[in-house]
Amino acid sequence: MWRGRQAYLEAMTVMPWAARNATSLALAREAVFPAAAAAVITISADVRMPLALPGHRGLVWLTLLVAVALTTRRPPTVLAVGAASTAATLLLQSGPGPWASIRYLGAAVLLYLLIASPAVRARRWLVALAAAPVHLVALVVPLTRWLIVGHSFGMVAIGEKALFHLGFGLAAGMLGWAIVAVIDRAAPAGSPSG
Repeated sequence: MWRGRQAYLEAMTVMPWAARNATSLALAREAVFPAAAAAVITISADVRMPLALPGHRGLVWLTLLVAVALTTRRPPTVLAVGAASTAATLLLQSGPGPWASIRYLGAAVLLYLLIASPAVRARRWLVALAAAPVHLVALVVPLTRWLIVGHSFGMVAIGEKALFHLGFGLAAGMLGWAIVAVIDRAAPAGSPSG
């Protein structure tokens, strides 16, 4: 009876039994998911989302960076995703400007510094909460431009923009944490790969 039920459950799963071994799960966590995240970040840089609120694009790129930071077992992987996304958007000349893609690398560096700490790795929810201030890196380029060029309209409603960035950053952190919860449910932490 049990073998028949087990065979039925294995046949009904999305991921075949052969793909559930430790090596393929580790490969998915350490290579496939980060590469897919970098590709989605790069593609989404040129996609126009008609939300028209400051910081709304962070729902995509910061969610994926948080998910990579929490999924991978090697903290430098999030740096690689941030660097690859920055380089790809610069090479493709996509996004809101040539220097705007530096936000991906800046956020990846901050997330790396967070997850490099064993105390934070033990409390992964802290990374989800810290995504709110991490999202403020998206304001660095506009603020720097304002300081260099000196246009007064660059500082119009900067407080409102910062609040929106904090809100969308928190939402991105929570979404990233939810993605990781789904991934961890598919490959439990007690497995050899996780």
